[in-house]
Amino acid sequence: MEKSKGLLGQKYSDDRKKKPELQFRLSVRARIVAYAVNKYLSSTMGLNVLDLGAAEGRTLMEMSRILPGNEFSGIEYSRELFNAAIPLTGNIKLQYGDITRLPQNLQSGSFDVVSALAVLEHLENPLDAVKESIRVLKPGGILVATCPVPAWDHISNKLGLLKEDHHETEMTRQLMIRIINDSGINLLEYRKFMWAPVSFLPYLHLPVSAQFSLKTDQWIAQLSILNWLFVNQVVIGRKPS
Repeated sequence: MEKSKGLLGQKYSDDRKKKPELQFRLSVRARIVAYAVNKYLSSTMGLNVLDLGAAEGRTLMEMSRILPGNEFSGIEYSRELFNAAIPLTGNIKLQYGDITRLPQNLQSGSFDVVSALAVLEHLENPLDAVKESIRVLKPGGILVATCPVPAWDHISNKLGLLKEDHHETEMTRQLMIRIINDSGINLLEYRKFMWAPVSFLPYLHLPVSAQFSLKTDQWIAQLSILNWLFVNQVVIGRKPS
């Protein structure tokens, strides 16, 4: 992965310790992975899970907490974030590496789940990372990829909410679905999540749980007139058996 303006560093790690909006966002994304596991895999335990762009490991820890009984691995390209790794439990491993050319010790067909949470938009060629994800997935395994909705991404930047979060690629709905199709896996689901009126509350230091946010998403999704207020999106695909 070529170095880009989208590479995050130590400040991002520091902010994830103290900023409620960043803690909220990582928790919601971890629960999106749990949702996909519960819906599309026959078992929720004994899984090997790989997280691309794992930062200092906080999202891995959250996934491990809500999906117990599994093994987790993470790949991070930023040296600053990798060096800022938090103490991880024995079922979690964090490795430095390039998600567009995964380390050789990650063998083909070895993972049940690959997650790419708010990372593909940081790449000039996100399809490269998706193809690598498919290579290391077991047949029948799933890929879970989340990206911000581009229109809300621009609004957040103008409001100064994403000061250091430069994105290389606008991950529109059409592009996310096309990348899944071009990678050779089967699209299971596309949907939006993280409704703006709820997801903005942590910026005001008003507590809101990831569970409440996702339950609100389910209700709002039935009211198409309000769908434009979702700020994130997810695609889920399955590797053919």
